[in-house]
Amino acid sequence: MAEHTSKQKLHSFSKDERLCNFTLKKILFEQGNQFAEHPFRIFWKTIDTNLEILFFQKNPLLYHGNKDLQSDLIKTQNPSFPFKKVPANALFTSPAKCLAGVSSKVHKSAVQRNNIKRLIKETYRHNKQSFYSFLNEQNCFCIIGIIYTAKSVLPYRDIEAKIIVSLQKIVHKISEQQGTCG
Repeated sequence: MAEHTSKQKLHSFSKDERLCNFTLKKILFEQGNQFAEHPFRIFWKTIDTNLEILFFQKNPLLYHGNKDLQSDLIKTQNPSFPFKKVPANALFTSPAKCLAGVSSKVHKSAVQRNNIKRLIKETYRHNKQSFYSFLNEQNCFCIIGIIYTAKSVLPYRDIEAKIIVSLQKIVHKISEQQGTCG
């Protein structure tokens, strides 16, 4: 279910793979797991394939729409589609959504912050394939927040090594949960 449904390039980092939805960000930082891997603080959470549980939990009444008109993506993530709609930027077309952040208190210059975020996104883009294949095997979705905490700007090689280690830690922690998502 979590497989790529659109024709995406493997080494891209499209808008669908970025964590843009406010509700998902709130869930990530309030309910998600976290660990430190210098120079990063990594937040992560596995998400159930039915997104209605997250978006409409206050109203338990679910309306079932016309299943014939729905694509497979909408059927699994938003079963009562015509009546209750999950925001388009919350639907998963890839197994994970990622957020990169840098504190403005530590790095005052916007140019420097944007450069660091660009390095983080680039290393994630190059090293996400094994992580995505693992999530496809587990049949779950994951949201990730990568926050840069160091005061100095590290070179690309060091950032890439730490991103790889962080993704491997997330894989290990998800497999410790024995494939349970949510």
